[in-house]
Amino acid sequence: MILASRSPRRRELLRSCGVEFTIFDADVEELSPGMGVELADLPLHNAALKAGKAADIFPHEVVLAADTMVICGQQALGKPASPADAKRMLQLLSGKEHEVITGMALVCREKNICDLWSEITRVRFHTLTGDIIQKYMTLVDVSDKAGAYAIQEHGELIVASCDGEIENVIGLPLLRLKARLQELIQDYGKDLFE
Repeated sequence: MILASRSPRRRELLRSCGVEFTIFDADVEELSPGMGVELADLPLHNAALKAGKAADIFPHEVVLAADTMVICGQQALGKPASPADAKRMLQLLSGKEHEVITGMALVCREKNICDLWSEITRVRFHTLTGDIIQKYMTLVDVSDKAGAYAIQEHGELIVASCDGEIENVIGLPLLRLKARLQELIQDYGKDLFE
């Protein structure tokens, strides 16, 4: 399998499934808010773009790509541009519920496989004081995290509740992914991944 992602968190999650994979950095120009696509659909479109690029190069392999976005109200929160931007994002999320949407793409050109789906997890934050935000940003490198947080790193400081799969918030919804991989093995045999 080819994992079309630079994310170390996605690598760890996929390894936890016992899947062997090779990493390919599918560097594509991602769609962003305001480009004519509904906010909630952006992660799916971006995952499909990444998977498509990797599948063009590896047409005989199964390619997995994902894209995760935090949406609060009608605002998409990507990776913060600066510490001040990270603080702004955490202040925006304070005391509110938001959605974490991961778009998933499983593609194999040779077998004509093109599976696209999105997974949504709803996360509610505690009301965050300036001191808590500062403490969290001191403990966690938020610079490469959508929404400026990592639920798996000191999440107890900021997260009040999580409705849905926590692995989705980390970057890869494992329950549905494992089920789909099992279906592919049943349909095509284990040699699909060899």
